[in-house]
Amino acid sequence: MKKLTSPPELIKTSLKIFTKKENLIFLTRIYLPMGILTLISMLFVYIPFLSKILDTSAGNPINTVLNILFIILSVFTGLAGILAVIRVIDGKELQVRKVYKESFSKFWTFFLLTIVICLIYLLGLVLLIIPFVIVVTWFAFSRFIMVEKGQGIKTSLVGSKNIVKGIFWKVLGRMIVFGLFWLLAQIVFSVLPFGTGTIAFSLCGALFVIPQFLLYRETASEKAVSG
Repeated sequence: MKKLTSPPELIKTSLKIFTKKENLIFLTRIYLPMGILTLISMLFVYIPFLSKILDTSAGNPINTVLNILFIILSVFTGLAGILAVIRVIDGKELQVRKVYKESFSKFWTFFLLTIVICLIYLLGLVLLIIPFVIVVTWFAFSRFIMVEKGQGIKTSLVGSKNIVKGIFWKVLGRMIVFGLFWLLAQIVFSVLPFGTGTIAFSLCGALFVIPQFLLYRETASEKAVSG
């Protein structure tokens, strides 16, 4: 296998793709539901009356509903984000409605895959940090495989592990750099006052999907050629 693209170069390419005008408008619209939900959460934090309503000391049902809604929207937007990134990178038609429609059709498989991955990660964490790092790296591409190839849960997990096989440390190193990029961006956005940075950050979710997807495409294509 040829040398993989460096993490800084992948991030640089991702920034270029994300900030292109038509891509930026399309991708932020895809993540708009998360932005709206984040705005609602900020209102509950900064407005005293609403903050009192959201008081969790008595098991407030409003807080429970918001948490459930946040989880569902997070998974749905994560799925839509991957589909949107695929359209951007492949030069397909940038239509939010089509992305959402496809997301609805794939939601439950993607949701179950997300639960399985979270349980695997939790088990790895319980078994100490090394198993956790291993499973996180093995299954880093499983969501992309499920969404792009339309594969089931088991096939997606196995497919991701097969792609990572032989380049484990290269993938792990790049995932760490991507994580630091995400953390740095979050810190920069947090400087903005009154929660506006948190809202803006939630709209930029695709920016952190693109470098991972580019890495997936590069490693998957190289595996296909070498195989």
